[in-house]
Amino acid sequence: MQSTFTETMPEEARNRGTCQDMCPELERAARQRQKRLHRFEILEGTEHNRLPSADAARCVKEYSRPAAGKDIIPPAELRPPQVLMDTVDYLVNRILPRDDVHFAEVYNFVSDRLRAVRQDMVVQRVKGHTCVTILEKAVRFHVYAAYRLCESSVQQFDPHLNNQQLENCLTWLLREYKDDSTGSAQGNRACMEALYLMHCLSKSGTRWSHDALQHGLSLPKAIRQCQVVQVALQLHLAQLRGDFVQVFRLVRQLPYVHSCAVHRHLAAERSHALLVLNSAYSSKACKFPLSHLQCLLGFDDEEETAEFCRQHGLNAVDGYVAFRKADFSFPEKVKPKFSQCLVDDKLQECTLPDVIHGRADTLCNSNSLHQPPTTDRHLDSHPHLAEQAQIEPLTGAVQALSLTSEAT
Repeated sequence: MQSTFTETMPEEARNRGTCQDMCPELERAARQRQKRLHRFEILEGTEHNRLPSADAARCVKEYSRPAAGKDIIPPAELRPPQVLMDTVDYLVNRILPRDDVHFAEVYNFVSDRLRAVRQDMVVQRVKGHTCVTILEKAVRFHVYAAYRLCESSVQQFDPHLNNQQLENCLTWLLREYKDDSTGSAQGNRACMEALYLMHCLSKSGTRWSHDALQHGLSLPKAIRQCQVVQVALQLHLAQLRGDFVQVFRLVRQLPYVHSCAVHRHLAAERSHALLVLNSAYSSKACKFPLSHLQCLLGFDDEEETAEFCRQHGLNAVDGYVAFRKADFSFPEKVKPKFSQCLVDDKLQECTLPDVIHGRADTLCNSNSLHQPPTTDRHLDSHPHLAEQAQIEPLTGAVQALSLTSEAT
């Protein structure tokens, strides 16, 4: 009967969900029967029953791959856009702040349920403000999780899978910004564009870093001149020049969530900086103060600085490091560590829901524009030069990126 009904429905009606709960009733009953309820979804007081009961107010639809040959999902199993938005807000406001379990368990639950939300969005072809808002929260969640769980084992957290989900969300989100002809979903675009640039920062000259820089330099002028995008672009170019001092100065200016995004690149940046300093100060009579190195590379204390030097074969004792060209070697892998001064201190009194909802990104939300540089004002008065000027910086940056890749 259900199959006959869906086959006779018009295409636009087939893709319109009618489920008003966070989890469809059929799935909720099936998972209760199969004992597949997560502990976040069990009705209080029934946890120790032989068959725990599902709490309809706490159950959230889980992600499942489409069954083979099942081309049409019944409307009763799809949540409409507003219910999807409410579901995401529930996950962010009620599940993420939980401190009675390890955050890795919270992450696995929320990540799976957000993926199911995106699946419902795809089936219903959700567009516009609702789609953008949900994707922005998903992006912030995956960026935050990558930092929060950076010290966890692979058994608890797989950074590769998290990056895949994050990059899928970013690609979709940037496409939505580009397709938004009304401008109704552009409020946080500058923040997200800068986040994309920070996530793709890389010294290896990968496709992602190449495409990100090209994308950033070709953004509309109003977005490109937003303060947070300016900092992100300057950071990319400072890295291309090998100016690690400027890189860490700019990292200190980033908002909290952007610092979480760039955190995964800090170890590689520090290794590169240490290689340069080791070549410049290699001498038997020269000792470099660890306190100064700590300040240059954004370490939290001298002990962390010394340990990083030792991982690269350098002798660091009594507050100094001895640079020797013959001693330096790159470690197989540098274990990620939290950063108090470059990341954690920026959180201040903001809560985790504040971070995911975007209320902690004051620089981004203000969308404050810089006064156009002298070059831009000159171009505005000479339209025939504007087109050439838009091409030349892009070409120069891409050429520099290519040369850096070849040199590496």
